[in-house]
Amino acid sequence: MCSPTLVISGASAVLQYQVANEQQKEARRRAIEQNELALKNREAKIANTQRQLIEKTKARLTRIGDAEKTARKKRAIFKVNRENQTGNSYDFLLANYYDTEANYRNRVLGNIERSKFNYLQGTLPAIDNQYASQSTYVPQVNSGYNALNSGLTFASSYYDYKSKQNRFETNVDPYDYGTSESLYYDGWED
Repeated sequence: MCSPTLVISGASAVLQYQVANEQQKEARRRAIEQNELALKNREAKIANTQRQLIEKTKARLTRIGDAEKTARKKRAIFKVNRENQTGNSYDFLLANYYDTEANYRNRVLGNIERSKFNYLQGTLPAIDNQYASQSTYVPQVNSGYNALNSGLTFASSYYDYKSKQNRFETNVDPYDYGTSESLYYDGWED
């Protein structure tokens, strides 16, 4: 005869197994969603910083173009007014224009290169570190462990039940053939 305690314990072990599996599946789903969100944040930040870098570069190149136009205009005006200058001063002033223009262009191009370097060496690793801090470990569903845990819980309940039966001497098996109360025991020892 099956005890109601054991039936309840067995049902509880089955429910414990199912609940543990569902909890592990839910934890896995949440971890996957967290990683997807972290990846979207990473991609958005990379796109945003690249857009900013492109805009800064375009603005700086536009400034170089404007400076070249201004320098050409000044040189043209200067060349027209050449009659007022002697040979050496003319060459000196013209060289000064070219030197100023080149220094400005190189400074702006250096700023562009520095921005690109900072992006590759500073910004991208920082974005990757932030992604690593936002992403999480994705656990696996371990139904074998859950079954073992539920089985041990049931076994503990079963052995507790049997020990209580033995303690209160209610564990009488009517079909026990190995004892002296057996129906077929004749009392003779071999």
